[in-house]
Order: sequence, then structure tokens, then C-alpha cells
Amino acid sequence: MTEVTIPLPEKTYMRVKQWAESRQQEIGEAIADYLTNNLPNSDLYVIPPAEQDDDVEREKQAYIRLHPALKKTHLGKYVAIYNGRLVDEDEEYGALFERIDARYPDRFVWMTQVKDEPIETLSVRSFRFEGE
Repeated sequence: MTEVTIPLPEKTYMRVKQWAESRQQEIGEAIADYLTNNLPNSDLYVIPPAEQDDDVEREKQAYIRLHPALKKTHLGKYVAIYNGRLVDEDEEYGALFERIDARYPDRFVWMTQVKDEPIETLSVRSFRFEGE
């Protein structure tokens, strides 16, 4: 066994405690059983890494390179990057998409909203117990 410390909000802790008591188990034992029985077998769910798309990577890197300047002039707006340069911008994503789709059919164009960071980092801070 490996011991793990997991911070839980008080409300979640109380739900887990009540759930464990209803199963007549210690909290750690109940959580371990739940995870053992509900986590997918990693051998069954191997997702192969996606092949790198050179067009996507080129436009992504161009956007990252252009981001400091775009942040100063286009913060909050939607921009389109094609062939390494800014080709269009708009306040509305839908309007930008329609123009880009008409001008560059069947081509990859990087479209995104200019935010403080060029590529957002998503963080997942907790998991949830649902049912048994």
C-alpha cells in the first residue's frame, strides 16, 4: 500500500465519510475500493499520441511569436494567423470564422482570442465521487 494525502473541501469530506460509514469501511479503504473498481484498466484505454500536424504547429508557433505585439493591440479580440502573419481580426468569433472560411477554404488558419497568455493552461484541482 502507498499512502496518499488528498486535500478535500469540508463538504466533500463529509460526503465521503458518510458514504464510507454506510459501507462500514474506513474512509481510506472505501476510497481505495471505489478507485480500484471504477478506474479504467490502463491497458484497455491506451490513446496513441496524435501525429503532429505541421500546418497547425507552424501557425501555433507564429501566434506565440506574435502574441506580445497582439496583446498590446488586439487584447480580447479574435485573430486569424495564416502563413505566419496576422490576416484578420474581429470582435466576434463567428464573423471572423465566416470570412476566414470563405478566403481560405480547406486550409488551416489559427484562430483564437488574444488573452494575457498565448496558450492557456487548464488546471483540474479535484475529483468528484458520483454513485457507486
